[in-house]
Amino acid sequence: MLTLDNGTSQWASASIIMGNPERLKSSPFKLQVSYDAIEHWNASRAEGRSWDLRFDETILNQAMAYLRWLSGKDLDFIPEQAEDYCFARAFGIIDAKEGLERWPSLAGHESNRPIEMEEALQQEKVTSKDHRVVQAVAMLKRDVEFKYPESVNKSWPQFWRFWKDAPELIY
Repeated sequence: MLTLDNGTSQWASASIIMGNPERLKSSPFKLQVSYDAIEHWNASRAEGRSWDLRFDETILNQAMAYLRWLSGKDLDFIPEQAEDYCFARAFGIIDAKEGLERWPSLAGHESNRPIEMEEALQQEKVTSKDHRVVQAVAMLKRDVEFKYPESVNKSWPQFWRFWKDAPELIY
């Protein structure tokens, strides 16, 4: 399981979370997050401390850019990893071709993200189950409906609350 054969780190992350001590020499961002989480857990337990929550920098960066955009300022967002693709695509920072060139793994996530994003951007009722697609389209188009709004729970359980409150949060 500790491979990146499908281009994503999901199986590899599952492997290390289940206790595989082997470590890849070069770790993509999300796999490194998994390694860091295990190390944090083990260190906390060894010292008798409880687990400290970790802020998701990907979500934080997207949320801050979205709030800037809502307030009429420049989006000021630089996509740094595959998890940034949907947000960056929704707001016209990157196109599908560039996304796949930078992150070939985009085709192997919960969906084929470049194709899923192009479809979702055209839909009045978004049918995607991909959490990142739903989040990105919701932020771009506040009047669209979603067949699977609960999909956001995978990475951002408080997304709909943020989305609802965002216009009041702008600075």
